[in-house]
Amino acid sequence: MLGVNHLYKDNGIEPEGLLSTIPAIAHVLIGFCCGKLLMEVKDVNEKLLRLFLIGTTLTFLGFLLNYGCPINKKIWSPSFVLVTCGLASSFLALLSWIIDIKGYKKGGRFFESFGVNPLFIYVMAAILSILLGNIRLAHGESTISLHGYAYEIVLQPLLGDYGGSLTFALLFVLLNWAIGYALYKNRIYIKI
Repeated sequence: MLGVNHLYKDNGIEPEGLLSTIPAIAHVLIGFCCGKLLMEVKDVNEKLLRLFLIGTTLTFLGFLLNYGCPINKKIWSPSFVLVTCGLASSFLALLSWIIDIKGYKKGGRFFESFGVNPLFIYVMAAILSILLGNIRLAHGESTISLHGYAYEIVLQPLLGDYGGSLTFALLFVLLNWAIGYALYKNRIYIKI
């Protein structure tokens, strides 16, 4: 656990190491506190105002801390934790205001299938990713993964590096959505 044999050989940075558990715990605790606030405060306007103020404060503190500790996802810096949690809280408050208070639900229907089976879709996406990487197709004198075929042979030549990568990612999300939507339409909710 503390040796160097299992570490990434990436410029001395270990994104999944022991030290990155501290900001991961901070992320979880901030999310837990926001979730607790959403469940305990009954008045919707007060709830959203508090959530937005928490988000704005965290974002401000993160950008302020950026001067001494840069916002860096790779090392999961404290400023990164504050900014991402702050923006997520503010965005959640904004979406809740649009959907719950203003009643605009039309554009959110797409996301409902993700919301009713989030853990299942998360695990399924990981499994699909592994399958796409491990299922091999014959390609010339060698083989290529389904992921490699879709990206390198089909999408990249048509759309370039960035366009092909973005299109592959969007198609992958759409595939996960389709499976989640089928469960949602049939009222199948998978819970722990």
